[in-house]
Amino acid sequence: MKYKIGVDVGGTFTDFLVVDEKGKSEIYKTPSTPADSSIGFMAGIEEMANAHGLSMKEFLANVTAIVHGTTITTNAVLTGKYAKTGLLTTKGHRDWLQTRRGLKPSCYDSKEDPPEPIVPRRLRRVAEERIDCEGKVLVPLHEGDVRAAAEMFKKEKVEAVAVCFLFSFLNPAHEDKAYEILSQELPGVYVSLSSKVLPQIRVYERGSTTVFNASVGPVLRNYARNLVNRLKQQEFKGILLIMQSNGGMMSPEVAMDFAVNTLMSGPAAGPMAGIFYGDIHGCKDLITVDMGGTSFDSCLVRNREPEITTELEVAHFKMAAPSIAIETMGAGGGSIAWIDAGGIFRVGPQSAGADPGPACYNMGGTEPAVTDGDVVCGYLNPDYFLAGKKKLYPELSRKVIKEKLADKLRLSVEEAAYGIYRIVNSNMAQGTRLSSVNKGYDPRLCLLITAGGAGPVHACDIAKELEMSMILIPKTSSVFCASGMLISNLRHDFVRVSHMVLLPDLVDVKLINSRFQEMRDEANHVLEREGIPAKARKFTYSADLRYEAQFNEIETPVHLKQDRFTLDQLPVLHKAFKERHDTLYGYSLPDHTQEMLSLRLTAWGMVDKPTFAESPFMGKNASKAIKGKREIYYEGKHVKVPVYDGPKMGHGNEVVGPAIIEEPTTTILLTPDWQLTCDRYSNYLLYRKGVTLKKSWSQVGVKK
Repeated sequence: MKYKIGVDVGGTFTDFLVVDEKGKSEIYKTPSTPADSSIGFMAGIEEMANAHGLSMKEFLANVTAIVHGTTITTNAVLTGKYAKTGLLTTKGHRDWLQTRRGLKPSCYDSKEDPPEPIVPRRLRRVAEERIDCEGKVLVPLHEGDVRAAAEMFKKEKVEAVAVCFLFSFLNPAHEDKAYEILSQELPGVYVSLSSKVLPQIRVYERGSTTVFNASVGPVLRNYARNLVNRLKQQEFKGILLIMQSNGGMMSPEVAMDFAVNTLMSGPAAGPMAGIFYGDIHGCKDLITVDMGGTSFDSCLVRNREPEITTELEVAHFKMAAPSIAIETMGAGGGSIAWIDAGGIFRVGPQSAGADPGPACYNMGGTEPAVTDGDVVCGYLNPDYFLAGKKKLYPELSRKVIKEKLADKLRLSVEEAAYGIYRIVNSNMAQGTRLSSVNKGYDPRLCLLITAGGAGPVHACDIAKELEMSMILIPKTSSVFCASGMLISNLRHDFVRVSHMVLLPDLVDVKLINSRFQEMRDEANHVLEREGIPAKARKFTYSADLRYEAQFNEIETPVHLKQDRFTLDQLPVLHKAFKERHDTLYGYSLPDHTQEMLSLRLTAWGMVDKPTFAESPFMGKNASKAIKGKREIYYEGKHVKVPVYDGPKMGHGNEVVGPAIIEEPTTTILLTPDWQLTCDRYSNYLLYRKGVTLKKSWSQVGVKK
């Protein structure tokens, strides 16, 4: 039997989804090992091998592909555990990384200090050189300045260097020469060029992204090498791929050069999984939410396309490489409940993490977390957490909630626990509004796909607050991102600055086609390196357009005829931009001149995907799956509810709330005003009580 494995290394748990040739899937979870994530990774592989009665080598011999997402680079930036990094830039422009765009995170706080940049000023060096805005050399590169900078970097023992010269995106000659010198003078040091990482306008965005790439490059390189070596030692001969922030995959070799593309590696797979589950029911508009142990991620998908942004901020600095637009907030099972100086009851963003974790883990945690509240309210079974692999201790949860919250707020322990539940639900609903309402989209017209180990406990109340009518909870909810990795393709994004006013007599058709050909050649080289055959390659084209004199541009699709742009396609491009502008901002300017800043190419490497097996119809009656009753605390009342054994439920089963469905790695709390049915893949479809399933589908635009 052959297998494919999706792996998502999170802050608390490392998730694994194994799918065999017949579409049967298995879920595994192991504690993450932040000191060396490859240890937790291999521990999960070993657990799978043991479950199949095989040695690790025997099991890996049957694995054809491992697709891997990780938060290692994000955590490195957020915790400050990145490589010691130097910056080489154009003389006279030493401080753009510090000044950024001149804006403060809190514009009304006059005393707020700007964030400390990754590269301190003493490690920012300059070289005399200048390329003009047309790519011509005005001042040749002073090689002595580069060597002097290298000498200083050597004394400071920097581990990485970012190089960002003005207008290098038009002519990379000076950066290429600097790379040659730095590589000679600083052997073993990771050197990153802005003309390779992000060759586009705006020095701050381009340079900041390059600094991110340099600072996390050694971290990812060391991790990837460790992982590749560990797999080689176990004689793994399959394909290893790493998830990117843009929703595609890349090989470890490419990832080592473009580490910045993994800053949202894990969460980016969620929307891709959401598209797959939406397709099962013909639903094109959806919102994916993923609540894990540390964070909550929300993403809007419209017409099967997640929004791609180049305006991501990490630690208050720009990361302008294309990424799926995901709203992330500190709301997970480990989020700590606390009382602020004004006596206000709050939850998060601080987290107990994996170690020590919530108090109920009995690992030394002394603060009440969301999981503690869920345990006290009866939503989680202390003896069946992670299918019984981890025992929870409710008495420890009750103790910290009483001491830290209930006594201070003059509430009972149950009231305080339920307060944690309500507040974190409200926080997550607000996070979901950021990805939908704040962008002009109505969440009520979308299917809510809820995932993560903690998400299904909170799904009903999040949807209720957003007035959404349908929820889909995948059977593989707890390893949602891991499943998304298995159904993603390789993807690489390329950009070339090509500024021109889009009037018929000013459009340079030859330049447009030349730029697209350059990017196609580069894309083919990368995909060839990754072993993707020509017939499995696909290219899509776009352009960054704006109205003349605007500051912000909009990425707009460009449709070529036989890989060529012709002048008669200009009106089509104008129309596409107007429609996109109207969608985003609610208006367009039909008679206003448009201009183009950059051309973009997305290269896809299409890979074979696993098939997921459909379930046989098991009838509507799910009573055979009831394994007992449990008292829960909900809306101020103690209520006894039936508890269903999720693995015994399948296609066609129906349940009316209130009820609890226990899966080995997650729990669904079906509140009193919801009901559910299992679809043909045994995923859980939740819809409002008293409303037919057909009508519920019609509310999200699906005809059934």
